[in-house]
Order: sequence, then structure tokens, then C-alpha cells
Amino acid sequence: MRFILSNFFIFLFFINSPVCAESFYKEFSIKVSGLKIGELVWMLEIDNNNYLNDIKLKSKGLLSAIYKFEGNYFSKGIVANNKLKPHIYNHVWKANKTEKTMNLGYKNNALISLNQTPYEKEKLRVDIFNIKQTKDPLSSFLEIIMGEAGSLVVDGRRIYNMNAEFNKEENKTVINISNYSNLWADHKRSKFEQISFEKKDGVLLPIKINIHFDGRVFNLEEN
Repeated sequence: MRFILSNFFIFLFFINSPVCAESFYKEFSIKVSGLKIGELVWMLEIDNNNYLNDIKLKSKGLLSAIYKFEGNYFSKGIVANNKLKPHIYNHVWKANKTEKTMNLGYKNNALISLNQTPYEKEKLRVDIFNIKQTKDPLSSFLEIIMGEAGSLVVDGRRIYNMNAEFNKEENKTVINISNYSNLWADHKRSKFEQISFEKKDGVLLPIKINIHFDGRVFNLEEN
């Protein structure tokens, strides 16, 4: 009887104990052709049930006197069977006198709502609300960092596949972009080409990220 009661209370302890969330924080410098153009701060909280991604970037350096920018990217959702299922994604982008926002809602890895400013007058060219197994870009990138081989991304302006391959010689993961389609225009031209990142053993967030976009390489390196 004592053994049964003991195990019963142990069971209650684990059932009622809160799941400890891990918090991660990293700062990166953003450079193009060796010239610093900005800084990025990445904050992540994740446990066995939930995750929250928050990325902020801001112009820094000599060029910021000519071209100022500021961005905030946020996503959160649940963790189920080591898979990420986003609920909310939003971003705000400010550059000089322009400001753009995007707010997306997801349920069961499918897009259920899309709101943006400025308002898009064009009609959607892709029926993204009936496409299953889609995620926002932050959740997709994080899931690949955690070991997934690929993800189908909807970010409100485009849909594409992220396909990851680990390069043993260079000790980095390369994410190629494929099956790219613009949602609001009748073409498939892509300026978004590739992402690669490097990690340290035992550390979740990367120490280096390279983004290939429109013929340029944006280098993010941990401060």
C-alpha cells in the first residue's frame, strides 16, 4: 500500500509540475560586402508545449544616415511531437517614410487569416487557404534549425519550399528555396535564393546566417 501511495504522489508531482521553458537570446551584426548595415536581436522561448519567436532588426552604421530601416518579426504556436504548429505570425517593416505590416493566423498548419497594410488591391493568384501543412517563415526556419529537412512556407506575399542539406565539409546547413510563387502577381520571379547557417554543438540558435537575396549576400554574425 505504501509503495502504491508513493508512486501515486510521484505521478501527481510530475503531472502538476510546470514545464520549464528554455530562453535564448542572441545579437547579430548584419553586413553586406563587409560593410555593417544593421543589427538583429533574436529572442526565443520554447518548451515541450509552446514556443515564441521574436526578431528585431534595425539599421546601424554609416549607411543608416541615408537609408534607415526597422523590422519586427514575431511568431508563436505549440509544440506537438517535436513539431512546430504556428498560431500567429506578424511582422512590421519600416523604411524611411514607408511602413508595411503583415498579420497571419494558422490552425493545424494551414493559413486561416491574412491581414496586411497597405491593403492589397490585387486578387490572390494562389488558393493558399486550402493548402495544408504550411508554416510561417520564422517557424519554418526554427524547425529546420531543430533538425527538420524541409518546410512549406506561406509568409503573406509568397509561398515556397525550404529544403535543407547539411554540408559536412563546411559544417553548415544550406536551405534552398524552390517551388516559389508570388501570391499577388502572376509570375514566379524570386529574389530570395538561399539561406545557410552554422551552429555550435549543443547550442540551438546559429552563430552565423547568410541570406542570398537579389544577387547580394547578407551576412549575420553573432556579436
